[in-house]
Amino acid sequence: MRSLVLFVLLGLLAGCERAEPPVVDQAIRPAKLFQVSARQVSTTHDFVGRLDAAQTVDVSFEVDGEIVQLPVREGQAIAKGELIASLDPTDFQLAVKEAEVQLRLATQDMQRKTTLLRERGISESIVDDARAVFELAQVRLSQSRERLADSRIAAPFDAFVARRYADNHTKVRVGDKVARLSDLNELKVVASLPEQLVATVTPERVVSVTARFDFLPGEHFELTYRENTGEANPVAQTYEVTFTMARSEESNLLPGMTAQVRIELKANLTNEGIVVPTTALSSEPDGRFFVWVFDPATSLVSKRLVSVSGAIDEGVGIASGLADGDLVVAAGASQLQQGMQIRSLGEPGTRL
Repeated sequence: MRSLVLFVLLGLLAGCERAEPPVVDQAIRPAKLFQVSARQVSTTHDFVGRLDAAQTVDVSFEVDGEIVQLPVREGQAIAKGELIASLDPTDFQLAVKEAEVQLRLATQDMQRKTTLLRERGISESIVDDARAVFELAQVRLSQSRERLADSRIAAPFDAFVARRYADNHTKVRVGDKVARLSDLNELKVVASLPEQLVATVTPERVVSVTARFDFLPGEHFELTYRENTGEANPVAQTYEVTFTMARSEESNLLPGMTAQVRIELKANLTNEGIVVPTTALSSEPDGRFFVWVFDPATSLVSKRLVSVSGAIDEGVGIASGLADGDLVVAAGASQLQQGMQIRSLGEPGTRL
């Protein structure tokens, strides 16, 4: 009876046993890996810009007179050749008629004296004098017609009337401003950039330059470099840089509006843009930098000396020592030794 009870107890104990988990070799250290990728790293710089017209002119009359037509209004868009203002043409028209009569008389006089010269009735010098009077009358008629044309101002290009200086039925003199016209077919964006950026940025490093406006969320306008001032602002030590942008048909962008200018530049690295996490970098006693490179075939790590090109927002730029596709230890590097076997914690990361 005792033997039976003992047999039953042993059977119950055997049924309660569970399989033990496999023993993990404590010498294999876990580590987080990062896969190096050669990519182009860029940085962005934001500035406040001012919108301006590609060209702005103040138009004025080249003759004195009284304005009798001034159909344009401020804020109006007008086409090339459209009337901006005109003076009372009466005096100019009378001057043209007078010059026409003088030319006709001079023509008749020269023809009559030329006939007499052929008949030996007068000397050749008299004909020369008549010819000079005829030519002078031609000049006076041309001048009179030009003054009549100058009594009208037409738009020299498709323009936007930014300002009107005069009113209708006012007397103006030569050079008095009548209206300010802006060419909005192409717009300028002017921004003040620091001297460090102006001095070091080359066209090859510029990825893109765009402008955006707070009242147009989500819209970006491509900018093209045009020029910059040759002297810095003595107080801010900045240079005014001018960009151009195409006019938007959907948006009423006008001179004086504020733009946010964003300049995207290629990072100033000497390689193809290899960047590793800051935690992957270690240093030797002599100041040299290195990373631990993982060999997936053997699961071993080895020390690799690298040259650092500089710190950027995303991590550390590597100038030499690493290649596209290398696996480096991104965390726990301080606990590693040459030839140590490790296992990856999850899939190797590819983003910083």
